[in-house]
Amino acid sequence: MTLFCLALVQNAVDARPPHHHRPHRPHHHHRGSNRIVAVGDLHSDYNNTLTVLQMAKIIDRRGNWIAGRDTFIQTGDNVDRGNGTIAIYQLLQKLRKQAKRAGGEVVNLLGNHEVMNLQGDLRYVTEDEIATFGGSEARKAAWDMQTGWLGSFVYNSFNISHIQNGHTMFSHADMSIEWATKGVDQMNVMAHQALGEKLFKEPIFKTYGPVWNRDLAKQTAGEKETCEIIENIKKILGVNRMVSGHTAQSKSGKVLSLCNGGYIGIDVGITAYYGKLLFPFATKKKVPHSLEAK
Repeated sequence: MTLFCLALVQNAVDARPPHHHRPHRPHHHHRGSNRIVAVGDLHSDYNNTLTVLQMAKIIDRRGNWIAGRDTFIQTGDNVDRGNGTIAIYQLLQKLRKQAKRAGGEVVNLLGNHEVMNLQGDLRYVTEDEIATFGGSEARKAAWDMQTGWLGSFVYNSFNISHIQNGHTMFSHADMSIEWATKGVDQMNVMAHQALGEKLFKEPIFKTYGPVWNRDLAKQTAGEKETCEIIENIKKILGVNRMVSGHTAQSKSGKVLSLCNGGYIGIDVGITAYYGKLLFPFATKKKVPHSLEAK
């Protein structure tokens, strides 16, 4: 089993929204895939989304799934800071269908920016991006969780955490012992219920919840204590490692690996927003901006 962790660069492109709704399918312990390709924060950068997924051999030049029985996990924050939002979510919808037909899987996780847009917090939305929807009202309608093509897609298809093949836990931001004790399934149920009732101030969506927390990536408790916390979380969840996006490694531009690979941070901060245009690369050999773990 091979795990490839990548992070994304930003750019932008627009497209027209489809009329599509997909029922919620909880993800927890999935087994039997070949590669696991994990990609961090996309932030409305459609052009570089295509570039990175082509490098990782997830899609071809036409944007179609070519990864067979592989699993592609996107850890959230597909929106904001660019204007390729529509095209990225359309691509994810298409790839979910194509992967399923091929025996593979696409897993989508909630990021804090998805949650912000679902609640109408538009502080990181650009005017150009709003224009791609046809204006503010059309954008608001698209993000409606019940009737909007985009909001209903996120609400029904995105979870807050995921365990793949029984050994790797994925979430947008960092996990804590408090949330780990609830278990992945319960966290997903809690997040989904809170979204459905529009309870955006619930603890699961606050600073120390799994869509905002940065304590592990920043080693807030200190290096030794952070590794102890990571080990405890791994034991609680029964996994070998945790993978998160959210906290940009913009200074190093590299995947963050802590505590002998027990924690992997895949948002390397190489987006146009952060002033860099470097591209990650995925291969079976270790190369800059990628991480292979077996």
